[in-house]
Amino acid sequence: MNSLSQFKSLAVAAALVSSAIAGQAQTQVIYNNTGDPVLGTYAPTDKSLEFGDQIILDGDARVITEFRLEYYSSEAAGDAIVRFRSNSGPNLEPAEILFETDHIPLEANFNTIEIEGIGVPISGDTFTFTIEFDVAGTQDVGLILRNPPSIGSSFDDVWVQADTGDWATRNIPLATANLAAQIGAVPEPSTIALSILGALALCGAARRRK
Repeated sequence: MNSLSQFKSLAVAAALVSSAIAGQAQTQVIYNNTGDPVLGTYAPTDKSLEFGDQIILDGDARVITEFRLEYYSSEAAGDAIVRFRSNSGPNLEPAEILFETDHIPLEANFNTIEIEGIGVPISGDTFTFTIEFDVAGTQDVGLILRNPPSIGSSFDDVWVQADTGDWATRNIPLATANLAAQIGAVPEPSTIALSILGALALCGAARRRK
């Protein structure tokens, strides 16, 4: 093979690898429950308790890079902490903290917490996202309810952690409603690496055919 042919082969290989990386690294929406209409809001009677939704993810991307959670607050005061927890406790309760934010200041009225630029690997197809509000007793707060999820799925209840640290499920007042959230993710690096190897193998096969 002459130098020009080798250069062309390398160019083809580079293009295939770049295409594989770009395609695999593109963020995929693996859970989405943000469609209209808004059905209401939910928070435990004790607004200081951590609570959240166990969801089932779509697709095969499992490194979370983006998370959006809709909430309501009657005042621009107080803050909240968002966590991702594995459902690895007894009876599949939320347990290990996979991700935790700093204190996020709350804005008044309907708003969205937007978390970007993270890289949280999720094992399997399910986990629980939670929120813990820190607000004054007179402040009205809660997470927005929508239904049904357009991507992924969710149980029609929420996990709530009592002061004792024990978790229990509680029904949402609306029979069919879920917390409004959206999750974006990318495949794990090993998946991207396999795609790159596949692209290189295709290039090698093309060279052999020549």
